[in-house]
Amino acid sequence: MINVNITSVCQMTRLVLPRMAERSKGVILNISSASGMYPVPLLTVYSASKAFVDFFSRGLQEEYRRQGIIIQSVLPFFVATKMTRIRKPTLDKPTPERYVASELSTVGLQSQTNGYFPHAVMGWVTTKVVPISIVIFLGARMNRLQRTGYLNRRRLRELRNGTSKKND
Repeated sequence: MINVNITSVCQMTRLVLPRMAERSKGVILNISSASGMYPVPLLTVYSASKAFVDFFSRGLQEEYRRQGIIIQSVLPFFVATKMTRIRKPTLDKPTPERYVASELSTVGLQSQTNGYFPHAVMGWVTTKVVPISIVIFLGARMNRLQRTGYLNRRRLRELRNGTSKKND
């Protein structure tokens, strides 16, 4: 997780930023996550690595903005993809195409963005309205429920397949 979310971002930036600085133009969009906006129990390393991406991006934006380089931290909530197992898009869980079109309209306007208006509202609520202790508590509860559901489904699959493991 650290290699994917931190090391790769640093290495790619190291590769492209010098050339952008020479030309005095360029855009870097680093994909963080709404999970990087606050600690997320049971996804702690993921959450912390995405917080790194956000802070790294915003710091670099300040360092390079006078050189004409745009560096933006993108913090999406859920998007309807196979990976998220959200099959049907909704207002707060857009298709990837809808999300990207919306996000691209924020490039150059904000150094940090949720990229999509409903996500921006959710970001505002979870960072400015609801106390962080409640956000963390609810995140932990949601992730515990998801973990329990996953473990139950796995046990059922193992029972059906006759591969039950006693040491879970």
